[in-house]
Amino acid sequence: MLGAALFFAVAALVVGGMHQTSVAMEQNLEDIRRVSAVMEVADLISENRVAQASLLLEDGQAARALLAKRTGALTVELARLCALTPPGPLRPMVDAMEKDWDSYQKAQQRMIAMDGDGHAADALALFRGELQKKYLDFDRQADFLAGQFRANADRSGQMATGVAHFVAVFVLSFSAVGFLARFLVQIFIHRRVVRPLVDITKSLTALASGKTDVVLVGGERRDEIGAMVRALDVFRAQARLIEAEHERTLEAQARAERLARHDSLTGLPNRRFFTEVLGRITANAEHPAAVMMIDLDRFKPVNDIYGHDAGDLVLSELAQRFIAHRDELGTVARLGGDEFAVVFPSSNDRSHAARVAQLLSVIISRPIQLEDAVVEVGAAIGIALFPHDGTSPAALLRAADLAMYQAKTGGQGRYRFFDPSIEDNVQARAAMHIDVRRAVVAGEIVPYYQPLVAIDGGGLVGFEVLARWIHPDCGVVMPDAFIPVADEIGVLTDLTYRLLERVCREIREWPDTLTFSINLAPSQLRDPQIASRLIAILDRYGIAPQRIEVEITENALITDFGATKKVLSRLQKHGIRIALDDFGTGYASLNHLREFKLDKIKIDRSFLRGLDRGSKNEGIVRAMITLGKSLDLAITAEGIEEMSQWAHLSEWGCDFGQGYLFGKGMPAGKAKALISTGARGLKGAPRSPLRVAQL
Repeated sequence: MLGAALFFAVAALVVGGMHQTSVAMEQNLEDIRRVSAVMEVADLISENRVAQASLLLEDGQAARALLAKRTGALTVELARLCALTPPGPLRPMVDAMEKDWDSYQKAQQRMIAMDGDGHAADALALFRGELQKKYLDFDRQADFLAGQFRANADRSGQMATGVAHFVAVFVLSFSAVGFLARFLVQIFIHRRVVRPLVDITKSLTALASGKTDVVLVGGERRDEIGAMVRALDVFRAQARLIEAEHERTLEAQARAERLARHDSLTGLPNRRFFTEVLGRITANAEHPAAVMMIDLDRFKPVNDIYGHDAGDLVLSELAQRFIAHRDELGTVARLGGDEFAVVFPSSNDRSHAARVAQLLSVIISRPIQLEDAVVEVGAAIGIALFPHDGTSPAALLRAADLAMYQAKTGGQGRYRFFDPSIEDNVQARAAMHIDVRRAVVAGEIVPYYQPLVAIDGGGLVGFEVLARWIHPDCGVVMPDAFIPVADEIGVLTDLTYRLLERVCREIREWPDTLTFSINLAPSQLRDPQIASRLIAILDRYGIAPQRIEVEITENALITDFGATKKVLSRLQKHGIRIALDDFGTGYASLNHLREFKLDKIKIDRSFLRGLDRGSKNEGIVRAMITLGKSLDLAITAEGIEEMSQWAHLSEWGCDFGQGYLFGKGMPAGKAKALISTGARGLKGAPRSPLRVAQL
């Protein structure tokens, strides 16, 4: 009877101890859940910060949706933390965090509104200023709360451990009543109660410290210990999810940082990264370096003809080539568009930098395979040496940029070292650019008309339209001085349209049998819209396309065969004739003459010099005329200055002629007077009245 009473007494004590342990462990679990909630809040505020940065960088719907998602998730998790935190010393801090979160959201909404209204700079300032301070304050509060909750978890865990140990000690001490009873009770309690409780407590402590690889046993039990193990296993899985999400957040931060410092298309460093590298190099003047600026040649036609996807493919291919040669090239960055920059350690001796520039030219000039074409680009390279040409990143980049500009004016596939005299040339060139652009808009560049006559009889058949710049200070400026500049700065096509409109206004009252020829540069023939624009201008002023002749040079035929052929075919389809100017001085072949279906060739003036019987030029000119006739082409000879030249050309069957013998380029008023005055207006014309030839 006494034994039974003792047994039940011991059992009661054990059960009471287990209950106390269970209560302590439940408290420990609650504390761990609060730790988890605080850690989740801390992770979500970091993710929200990354989403803000992504919105400012990308400014797209996806970025806005991501920010809204992160904001909503944090609001939910903060509400969960409030629900988990009972009244006590830590509850006011949680309430303060919730209030600070409301303030943070309002500031975030202001940033989103600024960015959406186009005030990107203000949004960035708010992001770096007020939002940054609120983020840091919020993060510090979260860290502090996490520490407090961890301390509570440690205390409750220790309490559970203490109770468990107390139960074990009590049972072991009480078992001294009987060796057998003590041994049996000890084995039972140790295996079924104490050891599982100790293991669970250690696991809880490990989880509270951030370890998620804890091994749990006893989950198959159907008692309270089994329930604790199963609950602990659920918590461990949740902790692993939180840890994985935290790692993804860190990876997202790393990706955002990389995007901010690298070009998204090529993967090369961007201007920001390159400037930082250059800043570190220039911080030590004892280690010389070379800086190169690279601008691609013939890249714009790739975009215009094959599309921007093809242009992106070219840039990506070049980037891969640069990366493959990183050991020789150093740091290569894409600054934007088709502009790259290079910096590498180099001696003050120019030979090393020159070798690298030559290597770059070779790398860039290799053919690039597109889906249905092969393209080739070149590069102009400017070189500046540190510290000789500059001691700051800005000075070195400017020096290299000036040298690159000088390389571009010197032709394709060239490189130039910076020289102080370049600055004067660049300034003069820049002033010329401004002056030409202004002159085009102001209408200072006007059409002049040079007579075109029929060789047989001298009848006036038309005029070649020549551009003259009536400069307010310099007077009449010839086209060689401004046409290349207009082409370089991209206003030549606009100038052509303006000149054609003025020609159309001036010739409306002239005889409709007269023809007028205009010149198009190779770069203009790559514009797929130019044919439509020219036809539209003629239609607007009621000028028949059959009265217009477009002159192109031989170089235009080989610059971009496909694009040029399409433009010329469209012009001919509307009745505009095509003439090959300066024939014999370029690279045209018989195949070109056949493929392009030209209407006329113009013999260059250089072949008319010394045009005597038996001279080499006589044979060349006669061969050109014979060739043109055999291909059913009209023939015009340029640069006729003497009566003997006229006589020879007439004898050999040349169709038309122009030159100083018949008249120089003249304003519209003089050309109109020439039409009405007859033979007296042409210096070399016969004395019989001039007739306007009927073609």
